[in-house]
Amino acid sequence: MDRLTSLLFMCHRIPERSFFYNGKQFPICARCTGIMCGYIIAIICLVFVVSFSFLFSILLLVPMTIDGTGQLYNKWKSTNSRRFITGLLAGVGIILFIVNVTVFSFNQGQNLYQLFF
Repeated sequence: MDRLTSLLFMCHRIPERSFFYNGKQFPICARCTGIMCGYIIAIICLVFVVSFSFLFSILLLVPMTIDGTGQLYNKWKSTNSRRFITGLLAGVGIILFIVNVTVFSFNQGQNLYQLFF
């Protein structure tokens, strides 16, 4: 499982950027843990809520982009809590983005079908 999760997320697994439980490092970093939790939350939300806007899904990706870019260029040092929260928002945003693109594509396909048949 450890190798599978690190391959799926292509995670760096840097110990300083990972959570620990009972002295053992999580198989993925704090940000990837947040993304994975975000995926689960988004799927649960989609069961109960009909739709989210495309813009909302894009906006959820912004905090992680800002945090990750600032850290990459040494503007600040992010904490594991911040990494987790921004990853959580991005995980939700990624799933909602995929759902919005899929629904849009399906609707366009139906429109094309009705146009020709």
